[in-house]
Amino acid sequence: MEIQVHYELAAVMFMIAATLVFFRQRHLRVYRSSLFFWLMVLGAGTAVLDVFCGIVTYHPVPVWLGVLVQSLFLISSLVYSVNYSMYAMELLHRLDFVRKYRIFWCIPFVLGVIMVVATPFTGLLYRFDAQGVFYKNDWYYLVTALSFVYLFVPLILMHKVSFVSGRIKKWIIVLPVVTVTAKILQYTLFPDFLFVYAVNSVMILCCYLFLQNSDYFMDEVTGFFKMHGFEETVREKMAYKEECSVLIIRIINFNAMTEMYEDSKLTAIQAAMAELMQKECGDKDYYHIAASTFAILLPNEKETREVHQRFVDVMPKIWTIDGEEIVHEYCFYEVNIPDACESVDELLQRVAYARSDHQGHHKAGELIPLTHDAVKPAEEKQKVAELVEQAVVDNSIEIYFQPIYSLEKGRVTSLEVLSRLKDKDKKFINPEFFIHVAEENRDIIALGEQIYRKACIFATQNHIFDMGIDDININLSPVQCCYEELAQNLIRIAGEYDIPMSRMHLEITESGIMDKEEIRETLETLRSSGAKIALDDFGTGYSNVSSIVSLPVDFVKIDKSLVWSYGRGENKYLDQLVPMIHAEGKRIISEGIETQEHIDIFKRLQGDFLQGYFYSKPLPEREFLQYLREANQISG
Repeated sequence: MEIQVHYELAAVMFMIAATLVFFRQRHLRVYRSSLFFWLMVLGAGTAVLDVFCGIVTYHPVPVWLGVLVQSLFLISSLVYSVNYSMYAMELLHRLDFVRKYRIFWCIPFVLGVIMVVATPFTGLLYRFDAQGVFYKNDWYYLVTALSFVYLFVPLILMHKVSFVSGRIKKWIIVLPVVTVTAKILQYTLFPDFLFVYAVNSVMILCCYLFLQNSDYFMDEVTGFFKMHGFEETVREKMAYKEECSVLIIRIINFNAMTEMYEDSKLTAIQAAMAELMQKECGDKDYYHIAASTFAILLPNEKETREVHQRFVDVMPKIWTIDGEEIVHEYCFYEVNIPDACESVDELLQRVAYARSDHQGHHKAGELIPLTHDAVKPAEEKQKVAELVEQAVVDNSIEIYFQPIYSLEKGRVTSLEVLSRLKDKDKKFINPEFFIHVAEENRDIIALGEQIYRKACIFATQNHIFDMGIDDININLSPVQCCYEELAQNLIRIAGEYDIPMSRMHLEITESGIMDKEEIRETLETLRSSGAKIALDDFGTGYSNVSSIVSLPVDFVKIDKSLVWSYGRGENKYLDQLVPMIHAEGKRIISEGIETQEHIDIFKRLQGDFLQGYFYSKPLPEREFLQYLREANQISG
């Protein structure tokens, strides 16, 4: 009988070539890269030994040679399984399990090695007769079973890991399943064919392409590692409690450059920056973590300060790119690990602060330590962003209602829908703050639609149009209005609840509508469906009466600051403003009505609608319905 080894020989050549390619490439200096390298080396070596084992199985050889080959193969297969298991555990960030249970972790390997070493003396796993013919014993397969233990440990622990991508989890499942299946098929159905490590080589290739490919981590422009490469590195540093320091360099005026120069010039700026960093610092771990932001991983704070000073000395203020002089402004940040932060998430918040256009200006060239106090606003913003995102997913945004009183009809005729969001302590977050965060993260589109739908449900279920309410006022964000399908979506949702669009009064701030043609087009579409548009916060400094003539609005909401200052006698602006707005065919809603004096003012000025705490603060659903029944004298 002749053993077929050509599959394994092909695998050997492939693995050697892949190992050489991997060795020549740049990789993240992390433990997983080393483990993967040795996974390829051990895969190639074990495949070679598997070929020799196949030969000695069917061809008599000197006993000492047969024992040597078999022993090396069995131990190598165990080491290969252990290495793979540690690689998979590192992908899951669970090597802490190995350290914690190191004694139990070593038991299968040590047991397997003892069995292999004892076999030449006991014949436990196999034996050779006097002619050098090889015979397997039943215990031979126990070593394979012990190697299977290591293949499946990561798979078992995987369910306890939530932050690892599905792509990684998929390959952690696939590789051991395919390997075990291949071994069972070889041992049972195809004993004359060696193909297990050929299959393994294909699996390792897939791991390389999908998990270890340096292109995934590498920025093409600079040749530096990207943000997820940075995350991978610092996560390992912090897991192993290694001291290091991160120096972050940000081009402060890069956003302004994006409006002035084409993409090719911006790319040249980034490449020039990368070249300068490598020239001054040599062989370091470099990262391009945002368009305007670079990072260097250094051993300690002392070296960070030295490198910073070096950059300050050599960094040009004006760079010539394609014959054009470009002014650069730089800012430097440092984060010391683990002194400045205790977790990866905390570190990433520090980095996010450095990457962002945050409040406050720093002196060019200044080195700013990213302490907790420095980034506290950014951390609060991140927390709110997470709450907003969760509210979108859970459909959990709360809506409150504030009445709007009609001077003409002498009753509450409208209500404004206001959104409310609570933190983990059940405390309300400032609406302006979380709406701003939602706009920045583009969550405002889904959030705004959620609020609109809940308002429609409230109106339909409680029959508010039979309780004296003529229309519902809902705020629109300028970011929402830039969304092409907004108008169609709002019209569709109202239709689902049989609410005519004429009942919907949609408010947008004057700052949001000025000089934004796409927003005006959206508002015109909504008006053509019957909806009314209100210009919110009029008087906060953007527009004047003449400028609103061309705006697609039906109502003007006068900001409370104007109402209060007029009531204090600080200006007489409303005397001219109200008649002028009426002359343009638009109606007025006055905000901030808190006293009888405020009411008397607008009665005298012949205002239209009043809104404020004099009538009611914003109320939750049940309390608002009770208020409405009492205010409009509705029985039942």
